[in-house]
Amino acid sequence: MRRSMTSVPHRSTELFRATTTGTRVRNKISNEVTVPRTLAHRAVAGSPKLSRRRSRQTEARTPLVLLHPFASSPHVWKPILQTLNEKHLVHALGIAGHLGADPAPLGFRHTVEEAVMLVEGQLDALGLAQAHMVGNSLGGWLAIELARRGRARSVVALAPGGGWELGSREHRRLMQKFRVMRALLTIGGPLAGTLVRSELVRSVVLRDAVARAAHMTREDAQHFIEAAWRCGIYDHVVKAMATQTVPAPFAQPPCRIRFVWGSRDRILPMPAYSARWRQVVPDAEWLVLDGAGHVPMYDAPEQVANAILEVTAQELQREAA
Repeated sequence: MRRSMTSVPHRSTELFRATTTGTRVRNKISNEVTVPRTLAHRAVAGSPKLSRRRSRQTEARTPLVLLHPFASSPHVWKPILQTLNEKHLVHALGIAGHLGADPAPLGFRHTVEEAVMLVEGQLDALGLAQAHMVGNSLGGWLAIELARRGRARSVVALAPGGGWELGSREHRRLMQKFRVMRALLTIGGPLAGTLVRSELVRSVVLRDAVARAAHMTREDAQHFIEAAWRCGIYDHVVKAMATQTVPAPFAQPPCRIRFVWGSRDRILPMPAYSARWRQVVPDAEWLVLDGAGHVPMYDAPEQVANAILEVTAQELQREAA
């Protein structure tokens, strides 16, 4: 049986902290993910009737939780935040140890299981027993595991991690890829502001994650690189990957789950990294985004937003029936 969903007003969560870049980004997009009553108050100051109407409208929107990839930050949701926030109360959470998020607690073992527990703590702090879940890469894996724990009303997983067999060629390839990326970040991270000035260089540097990186703004591209470079748990996670258990099959899907994969994903190519997920969730839906990369929000923002909102709208209709 699914848990009932509750949502309580809360203060705006700071998505980006600790760096000058992070502060600048937070100030630009905080209105898109802030607490509903704050939004209503700013929009209708001086109009009590309209304020009450707007408050009822925002409180009626269902919560939607966004979980970013490994070595990234909530900034990756920026291209679709406004669209999602028109229909949902959006909570773009930072995963512990990543840029702008809280540091990983002492004794943290950097496993998916413990990361899920930390996200559950964030949900509890927000007063959310359940929410619609969307995650990309590591965030997609976390979203599915949250569904296993009864915390999801629906899941849209964008190229989720975990789709390999322990010790397989795909597993070894990914760990080696992360090690190479780490070495490159040691050199390129401090030069991110310079590297992103050229569209050609953006395309080359970010091609594994974003298929059309030349179309990214300089600010977005710089933050993308710096988030990976400044990930405080990067080496710990890659080390833990060697023994991380793979996701177990569901006896019965706990909620509706949709997988969305970019056809030009170079980090987790769909043919090699989707087979296990088809076994884990045999009744899931599958959608391929032609020409999109591993982080498809930058390549196909409209298609990604539509893929999410289609699921949440249909689930709301089903629940209301």
